Amino acid sequence: MKNIIKKVKSSAIVKNDGKNFLHFFLAFTVIFVALAVIIIQVMQLGMYRATDQNLHNLAQNRVFLEEAANNQFGTSDSQDSGFYGPNNSVIFYDSEGKSFMPSSESNGRISTNFVMSRLQKAMKFNEKQINTIQTVSVKNPYGDNWHYRYLTTSQFIITNSDGTVTPVYVQIFSNVDQIQDAMSRAMWVIVTTMITFWILSVIISLYLANWTLKPILAAYEKQKEFVENASHELRTPLAILQNRLELLFQKPTATIIDESENISESLSEVRNMRLLTSNLLNLARRDSGIKIEPEPTTATYFENIFNSYEMLTENAGKKFSGNLKLEGTVNLDQALIKQLLTILFDNALKYTDSEGEISVDVIKNGGFLTFAVADNGEGISDEDKKKIFDRFFRVDKARTRQKGGLGLGLSLAKQIVEAYNGKITVEDNKPKGTKFIVKIRVDSTISNPAKIFQKL
Repeated sequence: MKNIIKKVKSSAIVKNDGKNFLHFFLAFTVIFVALAVIIIQVMQLGMYRATDQNLHNLAQNRVFLEEAANNQFGTSDSQDSGFYGPNNSVIFYDSEGKSFMPSSESNGRISTNFVMSRLQKAMKFNEKQINTIQTVSVKNPYGDNWHYRYLTTSQFIITNSDGTVTPVYVQIFSNVDQIQDAMSRAMWVIVTTMITFWILSVIISLYLANWTLKPILAAYEKQKEFVENASHELRTPLAILQNRLELLFQKPTATIIDESENISESLSEVRNMRLLTSNLLNLARRDSGIKIEPEPTTATYFENIFNSYEMLTENAGKKFSGNLKLEGTVNLDQALIKQLLTILFDNALKYTDSEGEISVDVIKNGGFLTFAVADNGEGISDEDKKKIFDRFFRVDKARTRQKGGLGLGLSLAKQIVEAYNGKITVEDNKPKGTKFIVKIRVDSTISNPAKIFQKL
């Protein structure tokens, strides 16, 4: 048991499960990180848009700038130099980048606004920031820091008392504490939500990794079962052949007539092996895809098949009836359809006793063609109906082997039907026996009278 568990853990499928999980997990992580960054960027642009537009408008407002200059240079009666309204502040710089605003330590007329003095100490002029909007935080010793968006511009000129002009740089500030608070709360919600969904993506990644492996595991198990069944089917005839040949060597002087039974049984097993290998080859080819090659088909095609079936049932001491209702010409792959019908007919022939009855119906209704193959044999239980199309499945293995069945025919029949995107079902044939029903879609081109084939 420990060896089995060790093999399972070291198998390529289990290792690939970890790789699948990692791929899904990384994919979800990239998606959530990218989504969070995009949302935050868009939110910031949206929240600061009105503030940034106000800064640009103030930079173009000469009346506002002149009032600010008068206040800062001491030519105004206002005692709040550089402070304009609840949110806006202005600092002027000369051509060398020095502030015109007197510091709080000067002996001259100073700003009585505490916020503005803090802002003056925190700011340094940078010519590279002209005409760009920046963000700055000013330390507040009594509480949370103040946050500002500011614009630096050089579009203002001061006229001196002697008539000369001085170009100055202007920094216009707008307080964004409320926006910053809202941004912080929004970012906390976004980050928390993203982390929650990111953790959820771990669970989803595990689920998807397992889900994607289900068909692989199912195919792996079917392949393993197929190989085991094929090996088992080959082992039995090989063992019989070996025993029969060993018996022949034990009697070197015996004639062919004396050992006819051994020779006959050996030939029978060789035929079974040939049939098995042929069916295995057909299954392998069908697994790679069935190519349908349709050709115009009339009722005559099915009548010829019915004639062959009638001869086979008569030789087996049984009865056959065929019902053909086909108007016009349909496009069918005649080789595949014949193989399909023959598999169903051969299955019915094997599982009906002497004097049994077998019927084959071919009916075209609209764009669909329906085949129904029924017998009055022993029937199939409801439990076995679920497995009847599995490879190597046989209802009664001992009896099936006596009849030459390998459990591959119905699997081939199902593959042919699926190639037509059709449907095959099995049900009880009242009052006794089994009925297989196949329904496929076909195209109709020419209209002919319906033909009924009925021989008892």
